[in-house]
Amino acid sequence: MAVLVFYFGGIVLAVVSPLWRRFRKAAAAVLATGACIVLGYALFDLAHPDVRIGRAAIESNRRFELLTLACELPVVILAVVSVRFNQKICYWLGWSINLAYGIWLGIIVIWLEFFWHW
Repeated sequence: MAVLVFYFGGIVLAVVSPLWRRFRKAAAAVLATGACIVLGYALFDLAHPDVRIGRAAIESNRRFELLTLACELPVVILAVVSVRFNQKICYWLGWSINLAYGIWLGIIVIWLEFFWHW
């Protein structure tokens, strides 16, 4: 459960990263930090699946973590390019990818919690 707090904390940290835009490269660094937290969780979950949940659930979690990698890895790359070369378009593209992933994840959690009785 505590790991999920870090997972959602990483997404929230990346979504609120434009608050640090006054400082030169801090917004891109915060975006990269939030995306790295999410990537770390995804890589850990891929490497250490919980065998008590069953094979179908493991495969479902693996697909979800691969989707997370596909969404958050470009965010980290774009944030690092933004820090290194001071490209605002790379930062905003990475931020919009992370925002879209965060909104999608929020919709899934709300759907599971309120309509499917997760």
